[in-house]
Amino acid sequence: MPNPYSMELRERAVAAYETGEGSYAVVAQRFSLSSRTLVRWVARGRDLGSIAPFDKAGGWRSPVDLEVLHAVVRDKADGTTEELTRAYNGRVPAAHRVHRSSFLRALRRCGYVFKKNARGPQKPTARTSARSAGRFSGGSPR
Repeated sequence: MPNPYSMELRERAVAAYETGEGSYAVVAQRFSLSSRTLVRWVARGRDLGSIAPFDKAGGWRSPVDLEVLHAVVRDKADGTTEELTRAYNGRVPAAHRVHRSSFLRALRRCGYVFKKNARGPQKPTARTSARSAGRFSGGSPR
């Protein structure tokens, strides 16, 4: 959610509308606002006596049970996120099972470091051409 507009801007825009400097559309354009935003501010000022922004609220709470998460990590500390998610989903009721990405976000929030995959390190990069490729001095190539 973006940050709310400053109180100074809110006060100036509402005062401009209420002193009759123009319609909602004219005043909103002058202050680079949506006319609907100005309508809400004016209505809030009349209804509540304040045009201050509401506190940020809502959002979505993670369904991951942190106690179970800590127990799974403690029991299977070297597991990949897929293995840990499978173990977690085996311990919770079916209605509370989560996807690997949700479990991964919960691990990160709790400060855990995790393995990216079960294959281990990738092969080191190797040369794609022979060492002498840049020093070819005539004759036929190999």
